[in-house]
Amino acid sequence: MKVAVLSISKNGKKLSKKLKSLLDNDPTIIRTDIFHKNVKSNINLVFKEYDVIIGIMATGILVRNISKCLRSKYSDPAVLSIDDNGKFVISLLSGHMGGGNKFTKKIANLLSSQDVITTATDINGKIGIDVLANHFYWDIINQEMVLTLNKAILENEILHLISNSSTIKYLEEFFLKNPLEHDNNVKYNHLKEDLNSKDDVNSNEDIISNEDIKEDINEFIKTNYHYVLEIDESLNNKVIAKFQDVELELKPRKLVLGIGTRKNISEKDVCIAINKAMNNLAIYSSRIDCIATASIKKNELAIINTAKTLNKPLKIVEKEKINDFFSTNQSRDCLKSSFVKKKFGIDGVCEPCALITCGKDSKLIHRKIAINGVTIAIAVSKQS
Repeated sequence: MKVAVLSISKNGKKLSKKLKSLLDNDPTIIRTDIFHKNVKSNINLVFKEYDVIIGIMATGILVRNISKCLRSKYSDPAVLSIDDNGKFVISLLSGHMGGGNKFTKKIANLLSSQDVITTATDINGKIGIDVLANHFYWDIINQEMVLTLNKAILENEILHLISNSSTIKYLEEFFLKNPLEHDNNVKYNHLKEDLNSKDDVNSNEDIISNEDIKEDINEFIKTNYHYVLEIDESLNNKVIAKFQDVELELKPRKLVLGIGTRKNISEKDVCIAINKAMNNLAIYSSRIDCIATASIKKNELAIINTAKTLNKPLKIVEKEKINDFFSTNQSRDCLKSSFVKKKFGIDGVCEPCALITCGKDSKLIHRKIAINGVTIAIAVSKQS
């Protein structure tokens, strides 16, 4: 996620710098840039180049400046408005598909401010279908159906989510430990206590892995979120959201985890690093489509075995492709490593491998992190 922070006052500029310093520590934020004054001349640029725009100014000023740039809620960036003193963080635009509401909560938490969110599903404690699409990087094919399905959710109707078992697995994990809802751990712990009281459930076992309690899990999701999850293995790379005779088609974008390691690293260390990155995104490893690494690491057993454990294909990227990649504009957000360059003759491993495997115009959603000799980055393919 790329963030642009716009300000016009002295206090606003000070707050911009504070925000940047906080966001720079977040590996899911690829870049944060500050634009001070000249809002009119900067607004066209930031609308095209950034995923989130934060305007530290009066809401009216921000609205008037962005009005001519608006195209569609499915393509416009998220826009947040913050007052000069940082008391309120307002989700102004693209709250669902642009992730504005989720990001508003993040910023409010960082600044100890009050978040202001006005979308109907959110204020009523519901998860709209477009929120799921944003969170899991799904493209919405027939967008005109979204309103009907979200209205049904608001009215406590039941929506069916149908897809293959891999997709249903990460949806189950999401609803059980919903990262978008602060008090969901209470619900989850109550469910876990109920299930652990049964004779056939091991209290030390992750409840989602126990096939005998699927019915309880499904009832939990249906009761708390008004979704029913159904497996259809014929739906490869497709999710169907259905309410009565209305069907919404969603297509998951390609999610690639790039990895590099020191020599002879353990599989345990690789798994720890992967889990850390996935936790940062609040997405589970079953959402990964494939793992990618450089040809210099193709014989590392820890990488090979981890891919097998996760049941994900392992893609090998040749050194020549990586070197060619670093001469393209797509590499501008990748961090170069002088150590890797000196030892292997390439500028990096995990970030370029993730982006190359994802394809042209893909983007990083998690920049490189290094944990105990393992580097991880995650990329997503472009929107269809």
